[in-house]
Amino acid sequence: MALDHRGDESRQIEHVKEDLLREFAALPEAVVTEEVSQMLRHFTRAPVRSFVPVLVRRGVRERLRHLK
Repeated sequence: MALDHRGDESRQIEHVKEDLLREFAALPEAVVTEEVSQMLRHFTRAPVRSFVPVLVRRGVRERLRHLK
C-alpha cells in the first residue's frame, strides 16, 4: 500500500486555510486563499514536505497580520 503524502499535505493545507479564514474573518476569503497559495508556491521544490503546512501557516499569518 503506497502512502499518499501529497493528499495528506493537501488536507493539511486545507485545514490551515480554514483556520486562517476563521482567525482573519475580517479579511475577504479571496485574500486569505491567495496568500495561502502564494506561500505554498515558495515550498514547491522543498525536498522535505513534513513541515510545509506549519511553515505556510506561520508565513501567511504573519502577512495577514500586516493587512488587518
